[in-house]
Amino acid sequence: MRYSSCVCSSRRQFLQQLALGGALLGTWKMAEASRAALVLPRERPIVVCLDPGHGGHDPGAVGLRGTREKDVVLDVGLILAQHLRRTPGVQVLMTRQSDQYVPLLSRMHLGTQRRADLFISIHADAFPDPDVRGSTVWALSAKGASNAAARWLAKSQNSADPILSKWSTGRQDPLLNEVLINMTQTAAMNAAAAAADVMIRGLAGVEGLHNAAVQHANFVVLRAPDVPSMLVETAFISNPQEEQRLRDPEFRQTLARSMHDAIVAHFVKAPPTDSCWSAANHVLGHHETLKEVARRYGLSVQALRLANNLAQGEEPTGTHLRVPIMGA
Repeated sequence: MRYSSCVCSSRRQFLQQLALGGALLGTWKMAEASRAALVLPRERPIVVCLDPGHGGHDPGAVGLRGTREKDVVLDVGLILAQHLRRTPGVQVLMTRQSDQYVPLLSRMHLGTQRRADLFISIHADAFPDPDVRGSTVWALSAKGASNAAARWLAKSQNSADPILSKWSTGRQDPLLNEVLINMTQTAAMNAAAAAADVMIRGLAGVEGLHNAAVQHANFVVLRAPDVPSMLVETAFISNPQEEQRLRDPEFRQTLARSMHDAIVAHFVKAPPTDSCWSAANHVLGHHETLKEVARRYGLSVQALRLANNLAQGEEPTGTHLRVPIMGA
């Protein structure tokens, strides 16, 4: 009995030591995994921040038939968000998802705080001349507004926020002026200009362009120092024909799809280096169509065209195409 007790006792100690060793081994493995995660961080998704303009007490521009800008752009933004969320490796932020007012600086800061790769403010603005029509894409520029109309439009947008009355009077914030010229914002502005160029080419197939080139103005929502930002005027609600189109749900769907294609094309051309997206080269095979290539890589034909600066029609065999490798 005594011998058996000793054996049992030794066996229990052995099993306890074995269990302790297993626990220590498990802890060590977890620590190693944690260290590996720190050394080799998981590639992040691309972050796109959508900003449907106005909202709440601020209706934005109102058309002759009573169409409110805040309602139109919210619908376009929500549809665009749905398309982006179905795109692998893309995370969507929205400054508003309902009829609420969000201050302009809060909109801008959301993109900065969440380290967005692209910030897009969506509008359907007005102009004193009802004949003005077409889409326009705006970006920030250290050189100031493109023209007098750009200055007028930026002033009208910025003055909608009572907190920003000091900017609407023409006074400048010295801190923002300092940030505007630093290297970080210069890089962000260059990236925004490239993305805006793709966007305006995408919109050209949906709505006639008011300006064929990217325009520049000092919109407050575009001032984030490290986030490429653009403002898209989808159409002018002050134009009776364009107001009618903006009232059409199918047209708003088309606008959102075109904007989605342009966003995808931009990131095919310039995927963030630390993101789960990358780009590859595809050589068009014999009898291979652009539709087949687009389907293979999970994007639309229009996005493939925009990413490769292609006109309408099929490309010859041997054409080199830039295509995306989309992370999950």
